[in-house]
Amino acid sequence: MLLKSAAVQKLDYRVVHPPDLPFIMNEEYWPADARWMLTEFLISDEGAQRANWTPRFILGQDSKIIFTATGNDGWKQKMWPKILEVTGTAA
Repeated sequence: MLLKSAAVQKLDYRVVHPPDLPFIMNEEYWPADARWMLTEFLISDEGAQRANWTPRFILGQDSKIIFTATGNDGWKQKMWPKILEVTGTAA
């Protein structure tokens, strides 16, 4: 869905896949240019309470997290519409 959309052309898309779930919040497994997002997430209420919930989707803009969602349903029902809104594109 995302990778074939017009929205992907307007995003810097990153995937974090550590070798094991406990490493998901370790900075070394995050792309260097996206580590600010991990820091911001971990100091947020959501990060403090549910850091290890996966799959996790984080949308950032201008070095600020503007939206997060978890789970496949969170992607479909919340994150995908938010990406379309922020990028001004259609599905």
